[in-house]
This record gives sequence, C-alpha cells and structure tokens, in this order.
Amino acid sequence: MPDGLRPRYLTVHLHNMLCGYLCEAGRTTRFVPGEAFRGDAGRPTLSLSLTLPGNEALTATILANPFHPALYNTHGELPPYFAGLLPEGELRRRLEATRHHPDDRDDFGVLAAAGEDLPGALIVRPADIDTLPDTVRTVGVTGGADNLEIAVVEGATEGAASVSGVQNKLALSTAHAGKRYTMPTHGRLSDLIAKLPARNDDSQIFNEYVSMQLAQAAGVAVAPCKPQPLATIDVPGLAEALGADLHFLAVDRFDREPGGRVHAEDGCQVLTRMPSRKYAGNDAYVAIVRLLERLSVRGIEDVRQFFMRQAVNTLIGNSDAHLKNFSFLYRNGTMPELSPAYDIVSVAALSGFAAFGQNVAIDGLQRKQTLETYRDFAREAKIAERIALAAVKDAVSLARERWPALLDTLPTPPAMRTVVLERLETLPLARLARR
Repeated sequence: MPDGLRPRYLTVHLHNMLCGYLCEAGRTTRFVPGEAFRGDAGRPTLSLSLTLPGNEALTATILANPFHPALYNTHGELPPYFAGLLPEGELRRRLEATRHHPDDRDDFGVLAAAGEDLPGALIVRPADIDTLPDTVRTVGVTGGADNLEIAVVEGATEGAASVSGVQNKLALSTAHAGKRYTMPTHGRLSDLIAKLPARNDDSQIFNEYVSMQLAQAAGVAVAPCKPQPLATIDVPGLAEALGADLHFLAVDRFDREPGGRVHAEDGCQVLTRMPSRKYAGNDAYVAIVRLLERLSVRGIEDVRQFFMRQAVNTLIGNSDAHLKNFSFLYRNGTMPELSPAYDIVSVAALSGFAAFGQNVAIDGLQRKQTLETYRDFAREAKIAERIALAAVKDAVSLARERWPALLDTLPTPPAMRTVVLERLETLPLARLARR
C-alpha cells in the first residue's frame, strides 16, 4: 500500500440498526456489512441492490463479496446506493464549503457533512475508531489485507442536509407553513424541499407546479407542492440574490412523516446504477416494473401508477423522466412501494428546449408512442396487457377531459399552455380518448 495512505470510516445506521461501515482509502470505497445485518433475515431494507427480501441466498452472495459492484467503487466514487444520496450543483458546493479539511470535500466527506439528514431514513456518522472491528479495518480498505493509520472524518455540519439532483434546491424545515421556512438546525429534520428559481425568472417553478397538478388530475399520485414567495425562506441574502419578488416550489418530503423518517431509494440505487447513468433504455424500466409487481405492498396499483405516470410524461412533454425520478418507499421497513411522483416538468415548454439534445431525442420517441408501445412494454415486463393498457387509457382520457380547463385556471406559463394543448391535439397517444 502507498506510504501515507490513511483510510476513513463511517458507520451506516438504518432504523437504529448498524448496517455496516463505509470505508475509503486511496480513492477506493467499500461498504462492509455488519455481522448482525448480514445474519438477520428480517433486516430492514437498506437497498434492493444489496438485499432482496425473501431471497437470502442472493443476499448472502452480494454481502459476502467485497468486490461486488453494489458494495465497491474506485476513482473516489461511492458505491451506487451511497452515490445516489449525494447532491449536485449548488447544494453540493455548499456542502463542500462546510468541510474544514480539503480531503473531506470529496464524495465521502460530503456524505458525512449531510449524514444526519440524508434522503430516506439513513444516518451516516464518523466511526468510533476505538471500537472499529478488525475485519472492517482490513476488508474495508483492501478487501482483506493491511492495517493502516486511520484518519478522523469530520462529522455532520449543523443544519446540513442532502437532496439528490442537479437543480438548485434546499432542504428546509417548516417553521410556520406558508410564512417561514428555515434551515433544519438544532436537531430538526428537514420536511420540505425548496426548488429555487433561476435568477430573475421563476417560470420553471410555475411550470413544475402546473405539471404536477395536471398529473394529479390525470390520476397520478403526486407529492404535494405549492409555489411560495422566495422571501419566506429564512436564509439571509437568498431572495435578494435571485429576485425579491420571485417564488420557489415547496415540495413536501414523502420520506418524512409525522412518525419520523421513512426510508426510500431511487431507481438508480435500486438497479445498482451510478447517478450519471440515470437515463436508461426500456430494460431498466422493465426491471423497475417487475420489482414493483413482485414486491410492492400495493401490488398491481403501483404497476398501474407506473403506466399512468409514463403516459402523463408523454402528454405533458416531460422528456426528463429518468430513473432518479422514480423512488421506492419502505414504510413497513422491508417491502417497497412506489413513491408519489415528483420532478414532473413540461420540458418541451422550457425556454431553449431545442438545444437540450438528449431531451429532444427522448421527446421525439415520446411523440411516436402509441398504445402498441405500452403493449410491447407490458409483454416484455410480463405484466398483464389489460392492466397496463387500461391504466394508459385512463390517464389519457382524464388528461383530455380535465387539462384544458386547468391550464386556464392554474398559473400556467403561456408557452406551457400552448405546448400542452398542442400535444393533446396531435400526439398519437392522445387520440386514444377519441376512439
């Protein structure tokens, strides 16, 4: 091992259970499961990429292999599940700035910065070096070799929270709904995601709000959200920097309920994919649907929701519905259910859409969708065609019936109204309601 290599360790807790240790040395990271976690068939689900309820043989194979891709990564990147907890963009830079030591501004250190308020119910803290098991010292660093001097990781930053994604956002606590929102200090958890506007332009905020209301009107279960004045966020200088009269979108966190944290993970985490691979082909979505059909506590209703959501994304012009926009919740601790929908935006109506190369390509595929598209998908996913097609038809019928009036009554940006109405009139999928 190179001279001066100093491994770092974090403990990983879920619902008061020590799941294991996250270890980093020489830009190699590894999750080492705890012995109790490995041996407990009734363990809470940390991620379906790591443990599969009801399949202990497969679970044991994953957890026993220190080089399994769900547990191990290189080049300073965290294993996929943990990488999916990290923010990007401005929020990432804000968390990096809280780290006093330059070595703690990488993925490992940023995760530790927000370790007390992460997506889902996970809590990550610096490990107690004096009680660190010998196996964790060795396997965590090298897969089964040397002991080295251990570095001390800086703990969580007061008030820091992580919300994954690129968009500029904050995780806030509600001090008085509709009147004041604060950073989650003094042991309080965030309960709201604040999606911030672009400088001097909050049109995308209203685009997303209207898109979410349209999705709900078409039968999709959505996370409650509402535009709020930017000035209600108690962060000095924020409103002045972006625009004093602008709005942000306040989105209720579905992983926070009155009883506390609810564990959750997104589609990339479930499928052992790094966040950079969030855009995927049909095979990934087939895997998501098959997991829902097999494991979801809500059974076929979650499968229906998936198909309704995809139909709505097509009708509304949301070409950014990637894997990180689909999440699983674990309300009972073990088995998943599909979370409410979030991040629904009429991307086709955004200024400069023609320059969004990947989104334009996806939009082109959406514009060609017919009922046969969904029939083929259902066959590939081994889902009853009648269930999938009924869900799509229901969403299309409700959209055509309800959206035109809602576009007039909601605070719809003019460009969005034009785009959505055009899609309702011209897309092959929209013609289903006329038959």
